[in-house]
Amino acid sequence: MKVFQIPRFKDTILFICWVSGLIAIGSLCWFISRPLRADLLLRTINHAWFTSGDARRLEAPIPPNTMKPGLARLGTWYTLRGGNKVLVFTIFSEGIFLPCAAIINLQGKVEEIIPLSIGGNTRLDRIPSGMIRLHIRRIEGNYE
Repeated sequence: MKVFQIPRFKDTILFICWVSGLIAIGSLCWFISRPLRADLLLRTINHAWFTSGDARRLEAPIPPNTMKPGLARLGTWYTLRGGNKVLVFTIFSEGIFLPCAAIINLQGKVEEIIPLSIGGNTRLDRIPSGMIRLHIRRIEGNYE
């Protein structure tokens, strides 16, 4: 017959509460810092486009509560000068993380996908075209 050990049970409960508290605090910080992260990403992308000689500029982040729930989960949304929208997301395939921007026209169709990293064009060529088409269909399907 096993004897129920109170000190060991208390230690286990304290450890579970400690880990749960850390996860809750981290989640709260992640949720609260979303506007700051969106603004920093906007400035970084505009600076990268400026240094590469691209004339496009992002104007403002689109708040997730103004969009359909499926769209907000895909990435961070911005308005582009000229009325189009831009989705900043990451493609992950075969161990490659590639941050990209998808420019979406007013009809909800993806016009182009732009890699946002150094050497992104060569990395985008290594990602299978089926994976890119999958992301395009996912964006357009949730946009409708």
